[in-house]
Amino acid sequence: MSAPPIAYAFAADEKISGGFVRMIGEIAVRADGLTRDSSAPIDELIHEGRLLIKRLRALLWFARPALGSAAYTRARTRLRRAAGLLSDHRDRAVMRQALEELARKASTHPRDRAAATSLIRGLAAPSAAGGKVETALRETFRRAMAMLGRSVDEIKRSARDRARWPSPAERVEKAIHSMRGAEKKARRTGDDTDFHAWRKKTKRLLYQLELTQALPGRRSARIMERVGKLQSTLGQYHDDVVVGERLRIEQPLPASARRILRLLAGRKAALRKKACKIADSLPQ
Repeated sequence: MSAPPIAYAFAADEKISGGFVRMIGEIAVRADGLTRDSSAPIDELIHEGRLLIKRLRALLWFARPALGSAAYTRARTRLRRAAGLLSDHRDRAVMRQALEELARKASTHPRDRAAATSLIRGLAAPSAAGGKVETALRETFRRAMAMLGRSVDEIKRSARDRARWPSPAERVEKAIHSMRGAEKKARRTGDDTDFHAWRKKTKRLLYQLELTQALPGRRSARIMERVGKLQSTLGQYHDDVVVGERLRIEQPLPASARRILRLLAGRKAALRKKACKIADSLPQ
């Protein structure tokens, strides 16, 4: 967990193909190192592992015009499966964090605080759930990182066989167009699924900006900061959606869950408004 940070950007004097292969290789090395780290808490390993998967998916999207269609599809499918292996643990962690935050903010509302606290008790952390649970999680994590490694190997083979690499400016422009399309749909429908799609396209845009602008100017840096705030706000919105979905699994709903769902509805409305305000501040 003490490895140096990966430079997720093309260097000024670096060929696009060479920089791409360098970055995905560093991701594979980091993923392998995480699987060998038996001392790090499983929560930290899964968090960093998920970030590696997201970065690799963003790099894969960037290089799509230069990759064989079959190799691209296989790698994308495998990375989606790898992320899926870790999604349940991630959702439980999100739910625990959201409930803890609601409990803190409800200090002046004893019933709200009691409702959140009662739900938190049913969400034991892996370290407190027993050795078998943590062992199973570590094995699942190793499987996910092995999938990431196989994806990198296949992407490298395909990348070496291709001569045409995309223009960074073209990929950023495509990412902007895709994000704006998702934004329009989300604002029109107000549907949680569409807001999630907007969030994913916004995160992809942020990664493309970071990838292609190692030393951004003042204006570019401001735009990247706002895109970052937008994806963070949309991420909080999606986290609240996830918490609500998990609360609704138990039927009939206990009184504590109904109370938390009302709090989440209010917070989601505020986050929608905030996201739209940030989006309006971005250049058209």
